[in-house]
Amino acid sequence: MKSAIFITARLKSSRLREKVLKGICGKPMLYHMVERLKLSKLPEKIILCTSTVDQDDRLAEYANSIGIDVFRGHPDDVLLRFTEAANYHSIDTIISCTADNPFVDHRYIDKLIEFHIAHQYDFTEIVGLPFGTFSYAISRKSANKACEIKDEVDTEVWGGYFRDTGLFSCGKLYAEQTDYWPELRLTVDTQADFNMITKIFDSLSNSNGDIFGLDEILNLCRKNKKIVDLNKFVKQKKAKKIKFKI
Repeated sequence: MKSAIFITARLKSSRLREKVLKGICGKPMLYHMVERLKLSKLPEKIILCTSTVDQDDRLAEYANSIGIDVFRGHPDDVLLRFTEAANYHSIDTIISCTADNPFVDHRYIDKLIEFHIAHQYDFTEIVGLPFGTFSYAISRKSANKACEIKDEVDTEVWGGYFRDTGLFSCGKLYAEQTDYWPELRLTVDTQADFNMITKIFDSLSNSNGDIFGLDEILNLCRKNKKIVDLNKFVKQKKAKKIKFKI
């Protein structure tokens, strides 16, 4: 069973322009995310899934420069894009995350793959981790089926095609108690989010380039509420209601 991490990313963001290439500690945010994901032991590769739009040429070129594969597909149909990438690379288990989330946890990716495969779920999510540190597992067969039943081109938010249709077996992997903090926002959508993430990097990065863990991030945020306050007022955009052909 081949598994791979798929990072969906584009440069079109309106609230924070070209955020995935914005610099943190001298490197683009995407670089830091990829270095963290490389610590996962079970996935066979990391693939950036971006669009065929010219605007995303720089993103594709940068991903290639740091040694990860690139798949370019539909600009708006994210579900179709990473499904086509899985088909192209013959990947059985898709681990989906987005480049908005530089702290996606590599330890939980390995746990997720083991849990997803052991229970033979179609779709598996992680419950309880801080927002922006979790990922999703999807079987390629189920992803193809979801593409067949969807009745929408804009699938930036696609989880409902698995959760809400009653057609798929869905699993939940719960975070360990020490990592449980779902209210903590560790994603980047706005300048306030970016400021908060940058503050964490400034506080925890060292000259050796070691990757600090989720436990260190959580300990820092528990001890320094001023960091948490930097983006606590940011509201996550509401997901559109899914449309499917049933």
